[in-house]
Amino acid sequence: MLEACKVQQYPFTVGQDVPEIDWQVFLRETANQIVQEQSPAKLEAVRERLYELLSQGVPSDVIFRGLVENLVKNCDMSLKTQTLNFASLYEHRMQQGSKHIFHLEAFVAQFMALYKKFLNPAS
Repeated sequence: MLEACKVQQYPFTVGQDVPEIDWQVFLRETANQIVQEQSPAKLEAVRERLYELLSQGVPSDVIFRGLVENLVKNCDMSLKTQTLNFASLYEHRMQQGSKHIFHLEAFVAQFMALYKKFLNPAS
């Protein structure tokens, strides 16, 4: 963030805005895509975006935490509770395993299923 602030304006000023980091914007957009559409094609697209973040050196636990934070912003309380329960399960599994992308993708798939069921309770 400091580097982004320096690029924006140096010397620093008291009221200077702190720009959002690119990968955080990318992660927020990814969460918005998950909420907009729940389909196998979207899951594949989200997986590619998660790979992109991992290849840029963003730690998997930071990706997971940011993804959960952005997803629960769009949920009601009952869905937040279910989402956080599954998030704790998949985060634990991610820390136990070696292929973090599998656990990230599994969490996204689980959230998509929960969210789709929430939107269409009859189906």
